[in-house]
Amino acid sequence: MSSKGHFRPRAIMPTTTLIEQKGHIMANSTSIIRDVTLNFAKVYKSEVNPFGKDQFDIQLEFGKERAAEMSQYGKIRALPNGNMALNLSRPAKNNKGQKAKIRVVDSEKNEMTDGIGNGSIGNVMVYSYDWNVAGKSGSKTILIAVQVMDLKEYNPEANLDFDIVVNEGDTQAAPANDF
Repeated sequence: MSSKGHFRPRAIMPTTTLIEQKGHIMANSTSIIRDVTLNFAKVYKSEVNPFGKDQFDIQLEFGKERAAEMSQYGKIRALPNGNMALNLSRPAKNNKGQKAKIRVVDSEKNEMTDGIGNGSIGNVMVYSYDWNVAGKSGSKTILIAVQVMDLKEYNPEANLDFDIVVNEGDTQAAPANDF
């Protein structure tokens, strides 16, 4: 404990020691995750996910060599391209019902409003905390801010879609009746 009676951050005192000393204490810290690829950035406007939760969200992509480092922030998974990914989110509203906002800046810390295209490179500020409720415990990481170092243009039309096919001549045919 510090001289003011507050517990020290996790970097100074392990979480297990905090819990042993005083029931259900949360160790919290703010970190910057540097040099990651940014994908599917929903940071300007929250969206309702498939589970009905309104939240901001971003996918961080990184090489396998960073798996141990990144696992402290949440569940990592393998991507088809051989890299690893971690999704970070933040509820649209805080516990007091106030609207949340993700700060988005460029490399010189100027506020950004441009869409962030998949493959952009950046840094992400997160807030991590340990929790212990009703005998269960864990940790949670919340997205706070994004700094875009190398912006790739956001192109919503780049999503998978049908090709445009130009028909030549009369291709009118009778509708199929086999189903």
